[in-house]
Amino acid sequence: MKKTTLTITLLGAFFALHAQNYTIKGNLVGQGNEKIIVKGIEGAITVEAKNDVFELTGPAGEEPFVTSVSTGIDRNLYLGGGKTGMYQPPLPLEIVLTKGAKLTITGAALDLNLASVTGDAFNDSFTQFRKAEEPLIKQMAALQKQMVESRIMGVKDAMAEIAPKMLENRKAISASRKKFIKEHPEAFASVYYLSMTARDYNTAELEAAYNGLASTYKNTRYAKGIVAKIESVKIIQAGGPAPDFTKPGVDGKPVSLSQFRGKYVLLDFWGSWCAPCRAANPHLKELYTTYSAKGFEILGIASEKVSGQTQAEKVWKEAIEKDGLTWTNVLNNEVSMKQDLVQLYGIEAYPTQILLDKEGKIVARWTGAAGKQLDDKLKAIFNN
Repeated sequence: MKKTTLTITLLGAFFALHAQNYTIKGNLVGQGNEKIIVKGIEGAITVEAKNDVFELTGPAGEEPFVTSVSTGIDRNLYLGGGKTGMYQPPLPLEIVLTKGAKLTITGAALDLNLASVTGDAFNDSFTQFRKAEEPLIKQMAALQKQMVESRIMGVKDAMAEIAPKMLENRKAISASRKKFIKEHPEAFASVYYLSMTARDYNTAELEAAYNGLASTYKNTRYAKGIVAKIESVKIIQAGGPAPDFTKPGVDGKPVSLSQFRGKYVLLDFWGSWCAPCRAANPHLKELYTTYSAKGFEILGIASEKVSGQTQAEKVWKEAIEKDGLTWTNVLNNEVSMKQDLVQLYGIEAYPTQILLDKEGKIVARWTGAAGKQLDDKLKAIFNN
């Protein structure tokens, strides 16, 4: 009897676990037997298609998680020098993973970013969003290809003619997204894409757009990121201190910005993948050696472009050790992230460096390594 009870319990746990997994089935014209890769919450999941058809499954988190699907088929736009030269990577297909979701992907492998994803309201809204901007995305791809071809052939007149068209296309895409968000306040896609395009709005416009959304998804990390950005900008504009945050340090223990009050702090937004960030580290090491004893601290904030917590921690810690960084570093990729510091501080490029005074107020902000400008600031502050 006990054995039967144990067997039933284990089977129940097994089916409960698998009921929480998502399942994706797909049929992409031209996919053949190439790989399909989904960036899951625990790392990349890779399967090989068979005659355009594929199926995979994986675990989902407690709330909707937006991620990407890519294909092993070469969709890169090469910028000269053949396939061994520089290239522009293709747009992936964005999907939403939730517990128990059963999704279906259909479309063409070469246009994967425009594929249809059905199966729940989250992905239905993303598909609707893609359909709304599909003509503009196709126009963008055509213009990019024309620009590359003109550059390779050295036709400067053609390049000069294409450039303004590309600018108008970008403006049209931005306008199309704003229109969708305004007209579909109940859609999860509107919440997500408002969080992703917040930089296209001024503070008042962003707040109005957020207030116009339905309350349905305002408890998600994406909505909370919008609120945090609005609040942080208001605080900064009012002359208040930079928004506080707590993130895990290298040893896993929590590190808060507020614990550095009383010192000048340089927030260094970087990543192990970012060559300009890594190139700036030797100079930061020199500054830290010169001024740390006088009340200067550096707080590195890394955002890693990998799937899964384990891999993010691995590449982050390896970069810290290789570059010999002795100041405090935190990771912006932790599981169940409650604060996205990239959104909170409006980071649009790497590195971004922000200098705070002893009260936590922003003294200066630089997109790219600050270099001599930071040198001059620190010399003036510490009379060096």
